[in-house]
Amino acid sequence: MQPPEIRSGDSVTWRAQAPDYPVEDGWSLRYALRGPHAIDIDGIEGADGDYLIEVESADSSNWPAGWYRWIAYVVAGTQRQTLASGDLEILPNLLAIEAPEDMRSHARRMLDLIEAALEKRIPKDYQSYEVDGERLDRIPIERLEALRTRYQREVAREGRRGGGLFAKTIKWSYPG
Repeated sequence: MQPPEIRSGDSVTWRAQAPDYPVEDGWSLRYALRGPHAIDIDGIEGADGDYLIEVESADSSNWPAGWYRWIAYVVAGTQRQTLASGDLEILPNLLAIEAPEDMRSHARRMLDLIEAALEKRIPKDYQSYEVDGERLDRIPIERLEALRTRYQREVAREGRRGGGLFAKTIKWSYPG
């Protein structure tokens, strides 16, 4: 199974099966991830006709955190066939962060600010913060409540992300 997330700086290994595209017929499995950075990963021949995908810690350590669209595809000569696609989150390498940093998403920061405004406890350094082009300290309560609902949904969506769409022509499994 392809992982729904990878932490920058970690090693990661998974197996993929593409029985219609065997290595012995000249096929190679590759991944293309596109988001804050372009990442390309080549699979190698694994056991029992499957493909083994291995990413070393040194290779993933420079990957920027964020959401990526990915495709898994096979190539043989001049032929290419996309097998699967989806979304993948690359998490930040927490060991590489030296200075304090707010790791919340934009939606989570906005939701926290809106809830603070509704409770009349906006931090002084955020009183002139803008949400959707309006100053936070001047947004009517009804509008704040609507914005809170919107950002609650967005935060909930963020919590559900990760699996992506899998095509029927490829099967994933972790080694071991």
